[in-house]
Amino acid sequence: MVRTVSDWFPDRSPTWGEITIVLFSSFGTVTSLFDLGTISWWWVAAGFVLTGTAAGPAGTTTVGKRFGQWFRDIGVTGRASAIILFAVVVWGTRFTVDVPVVGVESFVAGMWVALILYLLAYIVKTREIDGWRTG
Repeated sequence: MVRTVSDWFPDRSPTWGEITIVLFSSFGTVTSLFDLGTISWWWVAAGFVLTGTAAGPAGTTTVGKRFGQWFRDIGVTGRASAIILFAVVVWGTRFTVDVPVVGVESFVAGMWVALILYLLAYIVKTREIDGWRTG
């Protein structure tokens, strides 16, 4: 089966909730970068490429689809618990491993740029946001 860029997106329109989450999360990242004052463009690129790959081509593989199905199957409480557990582990690692703040902030900035571009491409592809259609 030949995969296309259209296969990277779900078979539904993006929701206002998804858009809101990405946009509000992006504000925190942007403010952190301005406070930081220094950006590592190498880490921005790494975050962008890894996130873009995970959201796009890697998500269409058998493993990616299986992971996505498992994540949906565990329900809202399970997803929230998994995300919180991941955040706690990452936050705890910060205190045990000397991680350069510039690298982490830059990597996260690259992730959010990829997510925003993915979301914009998703909206352009569907020409709809949760029931709101363009002309």
